[in-house]
Amino acid sequence: MIVFLSFTLNGVATNVETTANHYVYYPEYSKIDLVCGQMPKSTDKSVEFCCEAAFTGELLAEFKHSNIADNHICNGMMKKGYRCKANTGGFVWGKGKWKFIKKVDFPTVANGWNMGFCQLLIIKDGITLPIGTKMRKNQTIYRALCEKDGRLCVIESKKVVTYEDFVKALSDFKVRHALYLDMGSGWNYAWYRNKNGKVVERFPESKKSPNFKYRTNWITFYK
Repeated sequence: MIVFLSFTLNGVATNVETTANHYVYYPEYSKIDLVCGQMPKSTDKSVEFCCEAAFTGELLAEFKHSNIADNHICNGMMKKGYRCKANTGGFVWGKGKWKFIKKVDFPTVANGWNMGFCQLLIIKDGITLPIGTKMRKNQTIYRALCEKDGRLCVIESKKVVTYEDFVKALSDFKVRHALYLDMGSGWNYAWYRNKNGKVVERFPESKKSPNFKYRTNWITFYK
């Protein structure tokens, strides 16, 4: 099992690195959680970064944990989701350490993990996993939770690309682990707090999408 300690930098919220292919977000945090039901509000000054994490099953008028793809951990409590064949891996965090895992190894009880969710595993231990033919040529702006040089980050493609090209760019960027994060109109809305404490929105136009109100869960970094 490989885990890493998290750390914080005084006076810094989310650092943003721009590469030829990506925007790379490095939240400096003391806690990570999977917030479910309602996205953290930008008025919550303890939040540094949040974006959609696991898939949502159906467009339901009311929130149910069973509408989140596979079991997940929120605030130290295991919740039962629906079985999702597309998910191949997961991520857990607790007590300052994290782990990217195959879905078969996702915990059955919280057991000290503060948060966790399942998703499509893109890269594990520096090895790119097979890409399904169904997704290979799909085009959109993609986002993934990654580990780069021993740090957690969220990486987002700078423009619309095929999934195959997004995966190759992550591999070329030498990320050790990468886990897909839900995207698409409505689902791609995110926000973070920059070094000046100002809230920066990603895809604010998604607030007008019909799907916006059906989102269910967010990976959230707290200072």
